[in-house]
Amino acid sequence: MKKIIAAVLAAAMALTFSGCRQNTHENGMKSYKIKEMDTDFIQLKPPTEGDKIAIIDTDYGEIRVVLYEKYAPNTVANFIKHAENGDYDNIPVKGVGKGRYFLTGGWEDKKGNYVGRTNDDELVEDEYNVNLWPFMGALLGFSDQAGYSDARWVIVNNDEENLTEDAINELKDTVRDLEDDTEREKLLTLYDKFYEIGGLFDRAGENTVYGQTYLGLDVVKKLTTIPADEDGEATETVMIKSVTISEFKEGDKTDTYPREPLHPASDSDTSTESDTESSSESVSDDTSKGTEE
Repeated sequence: MKKIIAAVLAAAMALTFSGCRQNTHENGMKSYKIKEMDTDFIQLKPPTEGDKIAIIDTDYGEIRVVLYEKYAPNTVANFIKHAENGDYDNIPVKGVGKGRYFLTGGWEDKKGNYVGRTNDDELVEDEYNVNLWPFMGALLGFSDQAGYSDARWVIVNNDEENLTEDAINELKDTVRDLEDDTEREKLLTLYDKFYEIGGLFDRAGENTVYGQTYLGLDVVKKLTTIPADEDGEATETVMIKSVTISEFKEGDKTDTYPREPLHPASDSDTSTESDTESSSESVSDDTSKGTEE
């Protein structure tokens, strides 16, 4: 399985997030047991009674996110701690990947660096899980130290420029010869799902996924269009007014489920050898200065 994941990661190298982490680490996908992946995808279902949620009030409207304590308990606990301490109240969106994501949750230190911790003891080791993926609306942990999160967080929209049908078919070609039928079919389903509903596939196994937007995907999309400079730092002030922790109650409003697909599933039988030779173009280094220097 590790060889297959290595091939998948190689195919995804054209998709870049920021290049801003200070050290490298082994991608978390290499430890995934794909056979155990639930292709009903919990992120694509509405929350259930009693689920922990975060209500994110912004200048552009409200986002509601379900938090996955079961899969990422330490990262969720860290997020809740900062939210309940008021650390996420009245803070600006700092980084913007045009149409792809927005970054917030930190503050500027005395040197003017955008940080999310006062010391490394506050780092939280990433918690990767085969059942959580950086689909559109996913809440991700972030820090400048690969393999860890701090107070900062990202919500992803979609890598429309690179998450194309050709790119998905290229990913599929890496697993077509996989002997295990279950693993092959689950990976093909996963890749189709990214194409159908969007996301940032390049963050799979790189950042902890610990929440999913269930209301306010339109607000997420709008926040990823905030004007930014060439380094991805927002040039217009848009505020996160507050983050409130609560519980989902039956009857609470959600976006429409099942989600309306961005695209139909890619045709897994139409990919040809020539398709595999064409790879998605590289995204420019559009990250924010949302890191320590």
